Amino acid sequence: MAQVIYILISVGVGLALITILSLFISCVSRLDTDEIAIPYNTLTKHLRREVKTAGLHFGSPGFTLIIFPSVFTSMEFDDISCLNQDGVSISLDVTFQFRADPNYLYDIVVQFKDFSGYKKILAATGQGVVHDTCAHFNTTAFQSMRGYFQVKLLKDMTGSLSPFYAILRDLQVNDVRRPSDFETAVKDKEAAKENIKIAENERPKLLTQARTEYQKALKQSQIIQERADTDSRIIQNQADAEAQAVRARYSTETETYAELKNKMRFDVESLLTYMAVRVIGTSKNDIYINLKSPAQVKYEL
Repeated sequence: MAQVIYILISVGVGLALITILSLFISCVSRLDTDEIAIPYNTLTKHLRREVKTAGLHFGSPGFTLIIFPSVFTSMEFDDISCLNQDGVSISLDVTFQFRADPNYLYDIVVQFKDFSGYKKILAATGQGVVHDTCAHFNTTAFQSMRGYFQVKLLKDMTGSLSPFYAILRDLQVNDVRRPSDFETAVKDKEAAKENIKIAENERPKLLTQARTEYQKALKQSQIIQERADTDSRIIQNQADAEAQAVRARYSTETETYAELKNKMRFDVESLLTYMAVRVIGTSKNDIYINLKSPAQVKYEL
């Protein structure tokens, strides 16, 4: 009997020790160096304002810690789309670093319960800021004023998240993507600009080549013209010489026949007859003359 009582007492003591140890463990929480928290009692539903930092922390039964990062945490918006000032859909990646202000950790927990709820409201607000800021820039500005867009987005994001006691350190805008049709148009425009530059650079060379070809053609035309003028003068001189020779020959013959006509006292018909006889007489070949027979007015049978 005494042994049974001893066993029961031992079991009771063991259970008591286990219970005490469990309560002790449940009342102890540990925070890492990158964490802060405020105590909360799950039994009494009491939230304390005191902010706890790294180390071991003890409390009454039901004690727990609502933990937040004490260092800056990154929030990423991957492939977020927004409409710019031109109504063109722009896709971009935005990342910013934030942390909850330790001085207002109690108010943050009261409003958002824990860090998970806190991140949800920051994410929703941040996306709205991206959409609003995007609407102030046209399509070209996203390319030419990307740095200014990032600065303005950080400023707007800081102003919009400050009511939630969020401290922002930095913000990055990565991989701005415009519609494929617009990208194609931009590439075509840039290619056209390059072609214009190439054409402008080639223009002096081409003009020089054209002037050289023109001068060569002009010189060649002058040579051809001079050659044609020379040839025409030669032909004209030859024609004049031949004409002069013909005129001289016929002039001599005319004078000879005129002298003969006067000396022989020929009339025109006699002179022509004389000339015909001379032509026939001096001919070395036989001459055949076709003469019509005299006309007959009457035929007798």
